[in-house]
Amino acid sequence: MLIVLYGFIIGCFVTLIGGGGATFYLGVLTSSMAMSTEMAVPTSLFIAVFALLSGFLTQLKLKNVEVRIGNRLILAAIPGILIGTYLSRFIPAHIYQRAVGILLTVMGCIVLYKNVFAKKKKKEPSKNSKVALIFGFISGIMVGFGGLSGGSATVAGLSIIGLPAVKATGTTTYILWVLAVVGLISHLVAGSPISWTAGLFLMIGGIIGSILTPLVLRLFDQKKLNKFLSPLLGIVIIYFGLNLIF
Repeated sequence: MLIVLYGFIIGCFVTLIGGGGATFYLGVLTSSMAMSTEMAVPTSLFIAVFALLSGFLTQLKLKNVEVRIGNRLILAAIPGILIGTYLSRFIPAHIYQRAVGILLTVMGCIVLYKNVFAKKKKKEPSKNSKVALIFGFISGIMVGFGGLSGGSATVAGLSIIGLPAVKATGTTTYILWVLAVVGLISHLVAGSPISWTAGLFLMIGGIIGSILTPLVLRLFDQKKLNKFLSPLLGIVIIYFGLNLIF
């Protein structure tokens, strides 16, 4: 039951901030269940695929997903995954992590500035913005290089181009679900070992959390919620960035 609770908490948290959750699931599998990294990585992807799918379908029903923008970022992420996978053989992991950490910290500061300090101007998000493609590409590199979730880069990019926090996290859920499917398929083709039993218990909790969170958030005033969530996203992105640097 404790494993199901872990999954539930992760499902709630990643749905709130717009993440994939694979990194958190990986942490539970390796620390609490003493699973080898070789088995934990594909198992975490297996969990994330179904947890993200349930969250994505719920967000879609609530009209929190900008499919058009999401598709553009997915197309930009695919070459990023290929390039990241190739570069991973040549760039030391610690150098890469610090570079990504600096990038995320800067993006988090931009998100925080736009939502706290900048003068508020009513404008529609730029659905054709090339900036969104850049962040999609960066997300792909993060996924391809070290199995890192590209959620932080994706949600930062969507926030910067003007999507409200609720829609930014909803759209990110869609994007990361597609990327997780691609990652899981690649592991299955490669014959990577997966712990189906452990994955199932975490998945059950993750699915419940990813479904309930957007439904609960829907009960609150969306304008007030965005005023709270937008700065929170910036702070979380900065935290992940600093965590990679130090």
